[in-house]
Amino acid sequence: MKTFLLAGALLTISFAQLPEGNGESLFNTTTSAQKLHQLTTPEIDDYIKALSQNRFTLTQKIATYSHLSLGTPYVQGCLGEGSTGNYDKDPLIDFNKVDCTTFCEQILALSISKDYQDAFRNLQKIRYHNGIKQFTSRNHFILADWLPNNRWLLKDVTQEKGGPLCKEMVKDIDRSTFAASLGYDNVKGFVPPQAVSIYYLPKHHLLTITSELKGSEIMVLITTRAGIFAAHMGFIIKNEDGSLSFRHASRINKKVIDEPLKKLSERLSMDEQLAGIVLLAVRDDYRIPFERINDTLQ
Repeated sequence: MKTFLLAGALLTISFAQLPEGNGESLFNTTTSAQKLHQLTTPEIDDYIKALSQNRFTLTQKIATYSHLSLGTPYVQGCLGEGSTGNYDKDPLIDFNKVDCTTFCEQILALSISKDYQDAFRNLQKIRYHNGIKQFTSRNHFILADWLPNNRWLLKDVTQEKGGPLCKEMVKDIDRSTFAASLGYDNVKGFVPPQAVSIYYLPKHHLLTITSELKGSEIMVLITTRAGIFAAHMGFIIKNEDGSLSFRHASRINKKVIDEPLKKLSERLSMDEQLAGIVLLAVRDDYRIPFERINDTLQ
């Protein structure tokens, strides 16, 4: 067990061995005072520096930062291009509130960074193609934009885990129509509409692949609706007893929660608009791309 005193908050990290056959170890993080959304920027900076200076795996960092985020209020569409943005003027970084996408993005950025400023820069590289902070460069579509533009950090392991159980799905992705649905008409600079193909694991097979999951994977829930693949997303977390949870920013519960995977599977089975899941693994051998990012925190 290791304990750090950071900015007045006690960070205790306790290690527990996973069930036999799994070479990973995981740790839970508790604070005597505040959660991530209650901390100041200097306090968050201290946490990042402390965790980055110790030999924790990427899986452990994701488990820790996401645990610290439990209870963070849910607000849809809470990040944008900052006060100088042409369209969406929401802040470029905000740990006080999240939606399902920004929760995953910010946890990833924290987990690969050495301090707060570094996390800000890495977040922009995750959220924007080539780190260009413009509405038309944002990775709006998780499987059509976000995954392809973040292959330096993420890989699709759906077929690797699901094998012949997986099915193909093809949809037309129209970014201009999507922008118009948000109230941004006549936005110039999007690529033309395109047909995009993915492979997903049907929802009734979810619990058949649990032994294949190590924790830290991003699970994307796939919708049957036209024009979009991703309905929701969050992290797979392996608990001390070996059970799995879906850690996500819940619109229903209005905060970040842990949901047992078995309970999630039951919920999916009753939702006709959800077809299945896609699994994204975080690369242990990631290499952060060199892109000059304006460091102004807006």
